[in-house]
Amino acid sequence: MRTVERSWHIPDRAPEAEQALATGLGTSRVFATLLHNRGLEDLAAARAWVQPRLRDLAHPFEMKDAERAAERLRRAIRDQERILVWGDYDVDGMTGTVILMNFIRLAGGTCSFRIPNRISEGYSFDAHVLRRLVSGDERPDLVLTVDHGTSAHEGIGILADAGVDVVVTDHHQPPSVLPEAAHSIVNPRQPGCPSPFKDLCGAAVAYKLAWAAAEAFSGQRKLDPAFRNFLLEATGMVALATITDVVPLVGENRILCFHGLRALPVSESPGIRALLSRSRLDRGVVRAVHVAYRIGPRLNAAGRMGIAETAIELLTTTNRDRARALAGKLEEANDQRRMIEKETVQEILSLPELHDRPEGQAICIGRPGWHPGVIGIVASRLVDRFQVPALVCALDGDQSRVSIRSVPGVDVKVALDRTSEHLTAWGGHAAAAGATLDEPNFPAFRAAFTATATEALARAGSRPVLRVDLELPFRTIRPELLEELERLAPHGEANPPARFLTRNVEICGRPEIVGKERKHLVLHVREGERTFRAFGPNLGSRRGELRQAGQRFDITYELKFDSYRDPGAIELMIEDIRAS
Repeated sequence: MRTVERSWHIPDRAPEAEQALATGLGTSRVFATLLHNRGLEDLAAARAWVQPRLRDLAHPFEMKDAERAAERLRRAIRDQERILVWGDYDVDGMTGTVILMNFIRLAGGTCSFRIPNRISEGYSFDAHVLRRLVSGDERPDLVLTVDHGTSAHEGIGILADAGVDVVVTDHHQPPSVLPEAAHSIVNPRQPGCPSPFKDLCGAAVAYKLAWAAAEAFSGQRKLDPAFRNFLLEATGMVALATITDVVPLVGENRILCFHGLRALPVSESPGIRALLSRSRLDRGVVRAVHVAYRIGPRLNAAGRMGIAETAIELLTTTNRDRARALAGKLEEANDQRRMIEKETVQEILSLPELHDRPEGQAICIGRPGWHPGVIGIVASRLVDRFQVPALVCALDGDQSRVSIRSVPGVDVKVALDRTSEHLTAWGGHAAAAGATLDEPNFPAFRAAFTATATEALARAGSRPVLRVDLELPFRTIRPELLEELERLAPHGEANPPARFLTRNVEICGRPEIVGKERKHLVLHVREGERTFRAFGPNLGSRRGELRQAGQRFDITYELKFDSYRDPGAIELMIEDIRAS
């Protein structure tokens, strides 16, 4: 197995600016330095970051078409029209669907929903399903999309030709030509949209449509109490989507997540409470890491395993017993997903073609029989291990599914655009994308995509970079510092936890390998007169080099309180280590 050495990047210091921030905010110099390194050089911007306020969100009418879309939704609810909310099958699409459904019902309307089956239908509108829909007795008057639709020319055309209005809410990069048949398109990335923040997730765009429609019903900017309380609680749904969809946790996303994570533990939704209980989070605070690694996978499992309707019912039910039963079904689906994912990763890692490829080449691999619901997370595992873009394809005739995950500097959506002659459909973001193709086209597509992605990787620089916030001596590590670091949360894309560097560290005693699969490292490290226990996830293979007597090391790490072995003690989470 190849190991990829990472270069460490430490920002240049700006002592005067850092001190000015510390004085203005009343914080430590270390905390001010961390803010400065995140681009918060202005005191007002730094203060807004530390104290996120909902009133600092841009008004929804600042998004192109939002006012028109809100009025159409208000009219549909008022006239008791048939409304269909058509979402995507990931957490972003499902939570956005729930936000709009709950709003419609609160406002006095009725609605139904549809989430495509990931296994049999794929992403966005399916033309066969649409034709059956518009020819049946349940033909809707209005369709609201969530997390898709900006590129759905054919599907929107089918609906419009049947007299169905389509309001698109989406956040994906738009094509050069937008669907003209749509009634309105609410997407901050579309050309001509004056919205100042472009990185909202799909559920956040749906949230802003609900906010705009609430104002339309209230007749003024000041909302009726019921709508106001609804929007406050719905920030919890937005937080789930924002974190799991890995959009940057800055700007409006930070505001929505900051308040949404506080809304989740006090939610009155039986579904949320059952989900928190299953995630062992029903007795304390909910953090972004909990959403990413406990709540998010349980919800995503529903879409991955083709039972997204179970998640929608869970998040909309008012019956506690039913919520507990549905949460149990998601738990079973997530267990099944983990088992299939593990088997698929093991199979791929045993393939000679994976290890025989040239250094720095993108991974592009496909086989019949792989479950299309897990190939995205399998691709993520390959990126983590090999630090190159990874494409995994579940070959299945004309419904072969592709999932891609990338590394910084390589835009895999652009790579798909450049190799689209081999594809039936495609879409996504710079870091994650997907496609559908005919199985006979896979060899030609694999060759074209591998060449395109590998060339982009070479331009970006194949050696991964580990970004370090600050060099820190152990003498400055105190409980007060860790409490202050909490003000940087919630953490996620573009706002990682603070990462520190300490040089010339001594290893005390014998490092131990722990964990069910014997992959993790536990050791004690000393610098100066202070010693800390440290935990090195997936660093077990490094134990041999750390046992050399008298050798000193440089370590990069995050800081945390030990909440299990010695509550209140400070522990280092080692990210990387190398000889001094």
